[in-house]
Amino acid sequence: FEIFYANKGNFTESDAKRWMKNQFLKKLGSLDFGEIPEEKKFINIIGPTGVGKTTTIAKIAASHVQMGKAIGFITTDTYRIGAVEQLKTYANILRVPLEVCYTKNDYIRAIERFSGYDHVFIDTAGRNYREEMYVDELKQLIEFKRGMETLLVFSLTAKESDLDAIYHQFSAVPIDRFIFTKYDETESYGSLVNLPLKYRKG
Repeated sequence: FEIFYANKGNFTESDAKRWMKNQFLKKLGSLDFGEIPEEKKFINIIGPTGVGKTTTIAKIAASHVQMGKAIGFITTDTYRIGAVEQLKTYANILRVPLEVCYTKNDYIRAIERFSGYDHVFIDTAGRNYREEMYVDELKQLIEFKRGMETLLVFSLTAKESDLDAIYHQFSAVPIDRFIFTKYDETESYGSLVNLPLKYRKG
């Protein structure tokens, strides 16, 4: 409004868009956006079913392969039909090794196998995480420790109230960043700004 009155009402639509963009940049500027830190060996992708976690892993991993990084895949998603085959297909395309983990011991062996790799991407089961027991299972299987970056994947097609509920359910484990998928399937983008600001996650 100050700008509007300062310009005596001469405030165009492009002026309004530019002002809003600057305001968003100011608000979001304090958050840590950007690439996954180099020191983080393990990149853990978590989230509810159907948000596109496996595809997200493939996209991020592909960029690291192009940079000449040694990449490995681990999947604990042995529940969804075809989940392992989907990640195996991506692994074959990128020519990176894949370990399938059914138990805690499998996970420990996979971590040991990939100890010399630059980054290891961990695909977790997309189940109904409104059920607290599934988050507990995740905590029992995955070792959330130093050197791990945990990314919570949201679908922009979901209501913001549902995304809030998903975050609170997953907040039982350390979450470093958010990833938003299905950008092209909605015209509502407020969650892209609201959730990072609310929970201070880049």
